[in-house]
Amino acid sequence: MAAEMVGGALLSAFLDPLVKKLASDVKHFFKRKETILKLLKELETLLSSADMLLIDAEEKLIKDPRVRKWLDDLKDTIYDADDLVYKIDTEALRKEMEGHHESHDSGCSKVLMKLISSSNPLTSFDKDIKFEIEETLGKLKLLLDNKDLGLELVRNHKKPERVCAPSLEESEIYGRDCEKEEIIKLLLLDETTGGDKLSVISIVGMGGIGKTTLAQLVFKDERVNKMFDVKVWITVGDDKVDFMKVMRLIVECWTPQHVKNVTSERCEIEEPYDLQEEVKKALSVKKFLFVVDDVWDENRAKWDVLNNCFKSGKHGSKIVVTTRSTVVASIMKTGSTYQLGRINEAAGWRLFAEHALLVVDSNDYFDLKEVGEKIVDKCKGLPLAIKSIGDLLRGIRSKEEWESILNNDIWELYEKKRVEILPALWLSYFHLPSELKQCFAYCSLFPKDYHFKKEEMVLLWMAEGLFQSTNGKRIEKVGEEYFEYLLSMSFFQPSSSDSEETFLMHDLIHDLAMFISGEFCVMMNNSTKCSLKVRHLHCEEASMLKKFQEFSKEKCFLRTLLLFHEFGEELLSKLHESFPRLRVLSIQNGVINKFPDSIGNLKYLRYLRLDCNYIEEIPNTICKLYNLEILLLEQCIEVTKLPNDIGNLIKLRHLSVPRLLEMPLQLGKLQNLQTLNRFVVGRNRDSGGIELLKEFQNLHGKLYIKGLENVSSLEEVSDAPLLMSKKFLSQLTLKWGYGHEPDYLHKERQRELLSVLQPHPNLKELTIENYKGNSFPNWMGDHRCLSNLVRLEISCCSNCSFLPSLGQLPSLKDLRIRYCGVVGIGSEFYHSTSLDSSVAIQTKPFFRSLENLTFGGLYYLQEWSFIEGGVFPRLKNLNFDRCKRLKVTLLGDYFPVLTVLVLNGSEELIPLLLPRAQLKQAPLITLKKIRIMSCKNLTHLDEAAYQHLTSLEKLEIINCPKLQCLPKELPASLSDLRIKNCELLTPRVERDRGEDWPTIAHISNIIVDDEKI
Repeated sequence: MAAEMVGGALLSAFLDPLVKKLASDVKHFFKRKETILKLLKELETLLSSADMLLIDAEEKLIKDPRVRKWLDDLKDTIYDADDLVYKIDTEALRKEMEGHHESHDSGCSKVLMKLISSSNPLTSFDKDIKFEIEETLGKLKLLLDNKDLGLELVRNHKKPERVCAPSLEESEIYGRDCEKEEIIKLLLLDETTGGDKLSVISIVGMGGIGKTTLAQLVFKDERVNKMFDVKVWITVGDDKVDFMKVMRLIVECWTPQHVKNVTSERCEIEEPYDLQEEVKKALSVKKFLFVVDDVWDENRAKWDVLNNCFKSGKHGSKIVVTTRSTVVASIMKTGSTYQLGRINEAAGWRLFAEHALLVVDSNDYFDLKEVGEKIVDKCKGLPLAIKSIGDLLRGIRSKEEWESILNNDIWELYEKKRVEILPALWLSYFHLPSELKQCFAYCSLFPKDYHFKKEEMVLLWMAEGLFQSTNGKRIEKVGEEYFEYLLSMSFFQPSSSDSEETFLMHDLIHDLAMFISGEFCVMMNNSTKCSLKVRHLHCEEASMLKKFQEFSKEKCFLRTLLLFHEFGEELLSKLHESFPRLRVLSIQNGVINKFPDSIGNLKYLRYLRLDCNYIEEIPNTICKLYNLEILLLEQCIEVTKLPNDIGNLIKLRHLSVPRLLEMPLQLGKLQNLQTLNRFVVGRNRDSGGIELLKEFQNLHGKLYIKGLENVSSLEEVSDAPLLMSKKFLSQLTLKWGYGHEPDYLHKERQRELLSVLQPHPNLKELTIENYKGNSFPNWMGDHRCLSNLVRLEISCCSNCSFLPSLGQLPSLKDLRIRYCGVVGIGSEFYHSTSLDSSVAIQTKPFFRSLENLTFGGLYYLQEWSFIEGGVFPRLKNLNFDRCKRLKVTLLGDYFPVLTVLVLNGSEELIPLLLPRAQLKQAPLITLKKIRIMSCKNLTHLDEAAYQHLTSLEKLEIINCPKLQCLPKELPASLSDLRIKNCELLTPRVERDRGEDWPTIAHISNIIVDDEKI
């Protein structure tokens, strides 16, 4: 196989940094202790020898079970060696932190030099280490003396210095046009008259055939969007279905106001009957489309419960099921079953060419096409396999290397059923760099169809030490690049079902990860066996409590423990005894009242996540976890303060505690912090003031600053720029507290404070809340100060009569002004008279990037004036919310691309916004949607104004009880009319009988009070 195609072996990612540490830091620790130094040198030599066997062993492990066992035993021993080195690092750090040395440098090599005495005999710690080294050496010698496996040395194999994700835009879908149209045709059938209220369509096919992809195409189609009131995507997975979990998910995806005891985040209903009733109630008011993806469970009783709920849906509701099983399709009472076949050769080649060659027209690569077509043929029409092998060959133009993939014997082994892993997936994995192999294998720790965030996975990888920082690059950045690479290579795929950006692994990719990780990564359930080799354990089911208790009595060396249910405070208090080498501990959905003091004994811990609503206090013993890098307490809503000695955690990089009321004074010692989601300015000297922010120069992501009213003197912030130096922040919130109206002195102090809180120009999102100054500082309107700002929200700034000059901000796309004391909007809104006039001229047109503009709760706003100079050239969405005094007319000249207009509680504004005369002269020719809401006193709409809106497609009128009729002339373009809670209007739009029916008869989709007519 061509050398350029060979990635590093998985275990090499462990061995490289391990050998380097043995050669430097660890030797310094045992300086002049020749007995141990000799053993360390021997360990270094044996590990280097093992590294040269890994490439050949990894290639053979899929063919030879003996090689697999040898690799697993070697991996187990390397884990022990790595733990040994980590133990030494931790001891050095402990001595530093507990006062043995004055140095506060966390770098191990500087500290270790100081821990040595030239004549010290072996301490008890030294003797323990000596014994562990000898034990590890014995295991390594036995493994390396095994000559029966025929492993060959591979020297100087290439290891890339950095990993960059290959460039590939979102992939096209090939060979599924007919299937897509047939399923959409079934979905669009009008079944409102007679027959079953609910129709089920099943897409059945083998793994990797593209069932989910086809369902995604259908789900996102615009015709389908218009047909259904609500669409929900539910991923089930191959475990036995927990129908309570599925029903809660349905409820959580639904509009919250339809369901009691439910927030948009979590459904708290526990009783099955009550939950079923709430699901039925929710479904009954909307015509829905559910996609139930990846169904395996063939238990008819469970699906009967869900089908009974689904039948409560409105006429025309549909369910699309994807499954490998025809039995599941039958159980789901499918009306139509679509058996999905493989894609044809032409579609397969186009898909392969797009991924491998980054083009669909491959005529320029004639020499590669013949080989490529043979590779595609070996993929047997499976889109997942074709994409994976195409991703592997992306950017490679050597015919020899393509032929090496074509001629690999894995294809023949698969044909002969000697291996179960798809060859294309194995080859893609095999050629990954070693660090990426580790990261990928670690993902097997999570269940199939688990939806994960990029930040979540990167922090776990980092805590496990699966990659190292190189060339001074921030280690989180390295992890993000690795994640993007795996995504670009189709090992991860974007999720379809979440509003926020999450990812998951295809079932077959997950099978590959489980094969690679073997017995080292385990999800505990009734069928799994936990060997003593297990290092990473995921325990999700409460029914596993007894099994977990038995396992915790075994002598094993877990590094990761993920618990998703309550396992008892007593068990948690003994974690340090059961799993002394734990590096990652995550407890989610746990009902724990008090976290045990013994947490401080988990001295190797790097990552601690607690999602436990009832914990009120974090024990101070946590401050002895000197290795801790990540502390996430996002759901600990009762925790309002941090331990006093938090400054001991000098390695801490990520801290999230959302309900803090004050910051401890020692927080300033945590100068490695990369994320600090909340900072509260203290009221007294016992808590940290705003000057603490000066200590955190490397903050990334979001920062929420609360309690700014507690800044008593500008002397606290005058000697250094607090925020200007934080160039890595992307989102910033500045919030003053609510309470008594400040006097003039305090108003002036707030104005001066906001002036010095100028952020770095890299900032992308800014929120200013409850600021009581009389005016805004100049930096808010200077395009040089906020050159990258994309989103700005100003709310509850009641003393500001005028808005800042925002028209010159070049990147601003989303602007929201809410509950401010603004009385008028004039020329100052577009450009600042205090800036150099030449600057203003250079930045025309004003608001050149703005796409979304919201005015909400501006009760005093009376006038909005426009100026010449190309205002709002890109504004698409305009929202007026309770602006009852405003007088303004919208003209097409100022809003050339306006698409959506929302008017909420602003009935006085409606006749002014859309007057017929002005619309005739300067029509809003791009306006496609108008929503009029909660206009309690609105009685009429302009009879002739709407006919000039020649692009209008959708009109929504909601909660307008006094509206008497619709305009007699509506544009022919209108295709969607929705009316709700309009008592006088409802009878006038009855099909064939209402007085306004002739006006709206041409509209294809009319929904009145959630009923299609």
